[in-house]
Order: sequence, then structure tokens, then C-alpha cells
Amino acid sequence: MSPLVTMAGAAPSGRTRPGTRTERFVICGENLLTLRIVEALRRQRGDGTEIVVVVADRSGRYVDAIAAAPGVRVVEGGHSDDDRTLLAAGVRGATAVALVDREDVTNIHRALRVQEIDPAVRLVVRLFNTRLGARIEGILPTATVLSVSETAAPSFVAQAIGRNTRQHVRVADRTFVVAGRREVRDAAVVCGLAANSQTGAAGGPRLLPDGTGERADPADSVLALAESRARVTDQLHRPRTEWVRNALDRAALRVRGTLTRRLARATLALILLFVAGTIAFATAGGYSLGDAIYLAVLDSAGAAQPDTSASLAVRVIQAFVTVVGIAIIPLVTAVVVESAVSARTTGGRVRRMPRRDHVVVVGLGNVGQRIVTTLRERGVPVVGVEREEGTAGAAAAARAGVPVVFGDATRERVLREAGAQDARALVAVTSDDATNLQAALVARGVQRAVRVVLRLRDDDLAARVERSMNAISRSVSYVAAPVFAAALRDGQVLATIPVGRRILLMAEVTVGRASLMAGLPVAVLVERGQVRVVGVFRGAGPDAVLEMPPRPHRGLKVGDRLLVVATRGGLGTVLERCASRSVVAG
Repeated sequence: MSPLVTMAGAAPSGRTRPGTRTERFVICGENLLTLRIVEALRRQRGDGTEIVVVVADRSGRYVDAIAAAPGVRVVEGGHSDDDRTLLAAGVRGATAVALVDREDVTNIHRALRVQEIDPAVRLVVRLFNTRLGARIEGILPTATVLSVSETAAPSFVAQAIGRNTRQHVRVADRTFVVAGRREVRDAAVVCGLAANSQTGAAGGPRLLPDGTGERADPADSVLALAESRARVTDQLHRPRTEWVRNALDRAALRVRGTLTRRLARATLALILLFVAGTIAFATAGGYSLGDAIYLAVLDSAGAAQPDTSASLAVRVIQAFVTVVGIAIIPLVTAVVVESAVSARTTGGRVRRMPRRDHVVVVGLGNVGQRIVTTLRERGVPVVGVEREEGTAGAAAAARAGVPVVFGDATRERVLREAGAQDARALVAVTSDDATNLQAALVARGVQRAVRVVLRLRDDDLAARVERSMNAISRSVSYVAAPVFAAALRDGQVLATIPVGRRILLMAEVTVGRASLMAGLPVAVLVERGQVRVVGVFRGAGPDAVLEMPPRPHRGLKVGDRLLVVATRGGLGTVLERCASRSVVAG
């Protein structure tokens, strides 16, 4: 079947005005991520930029929206990929090609086809299996492998944990931290991220406020520097006892996870018996506190020695404590043995349900698995909820020792079984918007104060849900698309920083050959509310030196790498100005 090409508002491929830069981006796959990448590229595009999307057929859910975008060419090649379809899309000589199908194998197959057609073309490959991705980069030298779920998960986790977490970003030998303004010293602040007291154009806090001059906006959230050679406690205003409190909290959590209800009740009964025996020996028996404790311990363990010369009260107390102690200790032993046997039969991992302050993750698909893993890495207790047993996500959670509740998350009984009534947050990330929304409403009925983070694809619905029920909504493709778009332009997004419904991107961008920024100062790129240049790597390779803050009037050279914090649109502007340029003669 020959490829069918459709076009919306753009000149045919290869036709550009004399003297303009020619760029062609090819995207293979029809899904919401494709549409978001198209939108991101259109915000970044300059004169002569062409976007081509390869789809299987016109029946895809998002194909019409993609085809309707101005300047986008759609190539319909049937359900079987062949070289003719890829050639018709213009992969030979393209600036970059993105393979973003939901299936890893499909993307790998297409990437190998494209590499055979043009070995020099830049590839951006979507893979869920990151281990496979590391190996694929070995056979595809021009490829950048990205995982949508791995890219989006930190944003969901940050919103679920709340403001008590600090997001860390490692760049070369520096570590940056996202924190509240009052939590860091003035000397550690790199730039302001958000001013909650100021309202931005899109609503919500003002992003990247100006931190200098008389018109400076007070930033409530900042990007700070924690140098490896300095003590973190010198950079952050943390109480000296905070690490002790955290250690005690972790120890208490482990103890709570180890104790089953039966073991806890038996242990409590033994402790109460010991306390009651001590008090009785000290009061009725007239013993000192030390002797009373000594007698209570021995008698509780069944080691009492008969003493007929003792008073009646002492003999009664001794007999009672001994008999009750002998009855309780075997019970405690039996419960401990039962727990040990249970641990061995479940592969050595005992999955205890957290009692409070945990996060409930509804939906253990690709995104849910990443969120669970990230929460565990940050030491946050987590419980998963999955509709059916036997899914890959449920099996992965079981291997990691995460408790999983099976059932319909839209039912109150299931959420209560997961501990939603005592959870700090509920994250609903199933593939169905209606299920996520209903689970959130049920969770609010179980606990009115629970923090709710939803995965919603529909932007308008997400905005209205946030306003009406004070929830936080995220679209996986919304978070991941700018990362893919930056990779297509040879940029690298180091971190996504959530600010309300919007995100900021921390990225590294290289000044390309004959780019618009070659010879110009950094100050040209800085734009209030859009772009902050944190630093510049001067030089190439391992000898590059990070100049931070960058000299505002020093000209940039080809090969310099900019470290920027920007909005989605702001990053697009930086990528456009720093991209390599080729000129076509008239």
C-alpha cells in the first residue's frame, strides 16, 4: 500500500524560502504524546521548520487533531511499516526522528529501519523498559532513549508528598535543591522559581519572578545550591534534631510494619502484666521499686520461687503474675513463629499494611509502577490498588514488598482496606479518567483532608476539577512532551519541577553551529517569567568548567552548554535560538 500524505497549512516537504533554516522533525506513532510533542514543537518552531507525523491509518483517536495542526504533514502508511513510508515522511536528512508508539518492540523496529536509511539522523526512542533502553543505545549510537512514565513519575510524587519534600537535581559535581525560600540561606539561592503572592498570566503563582532590582518579586519557592564540599545543614535551615526525629520515625515505621495485630495485642498484654505486677509488689508487698521490677520480671517469665514465709498479699500477686505470664509467653512465641513461617512462604518479603501517613497509588500500570518505586526510594510508605490479580504491575509491587489491595478503587470498602482514611495522599493514575475521578471523590468521602493527585488527559476537565475539589491533576503526556521535544532539538531536560498545574524545566542546551546565539551574551536569553540562565559550561568534554552565575556580557561560543530553568515556551525559545542553522541558497 503506497503512503497517503495529507497536509494542513504548510508547504510541501523540501520547499523552503531562500535563506531560511531548514528543519524537519518526523514523529512515528499516533497517541496523545504525539499530539503534545507536535504542540510543543509548534511553540518552538521557526521559519522553515516542518513537522511530519507517521500514522497507521486515519482511524486513530488523535489523528484528526494532529492533522488539523497548522504546518503538520501526516503520512498514512497502513498498518505495516516499510521503507517507502519512512522515505515518504522524509526521515533521510531529517533533523531528528521520534519513535513514540506505546509498544517498545515497535519503536525499536522502526529505529533500526530509520538507522539503515540514514545512519546519521538523531533518534528519540520511547521505551518503558529502561534496562533495555541502556542496551539499545549501544546499537543505536545516535539515539536518546526516554521513558514517559519515568519522566512523569517525579511530578506525581512531588505533588503527593507535598511541600515537605525537597527535589534534588544533580548536575556535574553540583547538587541543586528545590525548596521553600525560608528554608535556605541567601547565599545558597540560585534563582526564584515561583511567587505565590503574585498571579501569573495563566493563573496560579507567577513563575520565575525577577529577583533583582527595585521591582523584585518575593519568591516563595527557589532553586538553591548545595555544594558537595559543604555540609547540607550549612545550606539549609534545618533543626539539628531533625535527623534524629527522622531516624526515630523510620524506626517506628519499621516496628509498626513488623507487628501484626495479634502480635501487638499479645505483646501489649505482657507489658501490662509486667507493669501491674511491678505496681502491686511495690504497694501491697512493700518492696522498693528496684525489687518490685526484679520480682515482676522473674514471675512474668515463670521463674517464681515459692516462699511460704511471705505475706498473703505477696503470695497472691506472685501466683497471679506467674500463671498469667506462663499463659501469655507461649502465645507471643506462637505468633512470632507464625509470622516467620508466613515470611518464608511469601519469598522472604512480609508486606505489612502501613497504618498511617502513607500514599495510596491506584493503578499499577507503567506510570503507577514508577510512582511506587520513586516513593519507596524516598522512604515514603506506599500501598497499591489494582483491579485484578496477576497483572505485571501487581507482580512488580509484590516483588518489591509493597502491599497491594485488589478490587475496584471506586468502592469505599477497597479504599478503606488500603488505609485511605489514614493516608497522606491518594494518587489515581489508571488509564481511565472517569475511574481516577471517581476514586478521588470516594477517597474524599473516606477522608476529607486527604491530598488527591489525579491523572487526567482532558485539560479542561483537569482545570475544573482542580478548582472545584481542590485536587491536583497531571497529564503524563503534558509532563513528558517538552522532554521529548527538547531531545529532538538536541537538548537535555534534567528535571521537571511542578508548580501548581504548570511545570518548570531544568535543561542543558548546547549552542549549535552558526546558531543565533553564537557571539551574543547570555543576557539576551533571560526573560522574566520565562527563562533563567543558571550557568554556562565553558569548554568541551570533561574539561568543561561551569561558570555560575554566568557573566551577563560575555559572548557565547559554539559548543558552550547553557544550564537553564524555563517554562515550556521559554525552553522552546532557548532551543530555537541555540539550534544549529543551515542556509539554503535561493
